[in-house]
Amino acid sequence: MGIRLVYGLQTGDASYLDIFYPSRRLKEAALAAGMDYAAIIHSPSDPASRILDFCADGTETHVALLRGELPDSLFSFLEAEGIRVVNPATAVALARDKLASAGFFGSIGAQHPRTVMARHDLLPLPFVAKPRYGKMGRGVVLMESHEQWSEYQAEAAAKGQETIVQEFIGAATGRDIRFFFADFTVSSGTNMDSAAGWVCVMRSAPGFLSNAHAGGSMCTFTPPEYLQREAERIFAASGLIYGTVDFLFANEEGSQFVVCELNANPGFEELERSMKIDVAAAIIASAMAGKEMTQ
Repeated sequence: MGIRLVYGLQTGDASYLDIFYPSRRLKEAALAAGMDYAAIIHSPSDPASRILDFCADGTETHVALLRGELPDSLFSFLEAEGIRVVNPATAVALARDKLASAGFFGSIGAQHPRTVMARHDLLPLPFVAKPRYGKMGRGVVLMESHEQWSEYQAEAAAKGQETIVQEFIGAATGRDIRFFFADFTVSSGTNMDSAAGWVCVMRSAPGFLSNAHAGGSMCTFTPPEYLQREAERIFAASGLIYGTVDFLFANEEGSQFVVCELNANPGFEELERSMKIDVAAAIIASAMAGKEMTQ
């Protein structure tokens, strides 16, 4: 039993996996743990059977750790063939679809910003526009005029992109709280209390967005107990094996929060760099939880 990393990248050069930060670190963590490990780049033209053969080596099946730009159908196909997929297909689909995520938050009674399909008349200006299926803050824009909104809609239509709009919460501008869930009990060098199975940071930036791709930074954040319980409740209900739950500040004092997003494929370079945490080892441990590891 081992781990098979499948990465969806805009290259077919397998050597890139040894350079690209997440795949390099995951390889290092798996090998340091003495695992049977291999990695492959998935191409959109690849038949799913190629990935199945890679994950099912002879009579033995391995855990498939899937990251990057991959079709939802690949997750479902591998699961149907008896492969343990991390993260599971239903959880990945939920996290990718920001409209479905909002519905999920509502269904479990979690406070979240009002989120609807692209109709500006349902929300007052300013409001937040974002791709329904987005990541890394791409295309997330604060709409402050109807002219700006019209231009955004035209660009989205040209790309064939579905758009959602979300209630703007002023206290959240440039900052949020991220809970990263994984098996941090195996990580070495951590400077954070991770016994609960998560680490929590505040992300902040001078502009509207707070993530690292927007120039943001992060620091240790000690969440109030009620927020810990809420993050744990949401994560457990999501079906994710590892991933993040992000909250927005709901008031200037920083005492109230609303959940904003799930992430089934979170980046971790900035978290490792800033917090000195072995996130790669925690992800690998989460993926292999309950599975026998072999050389």
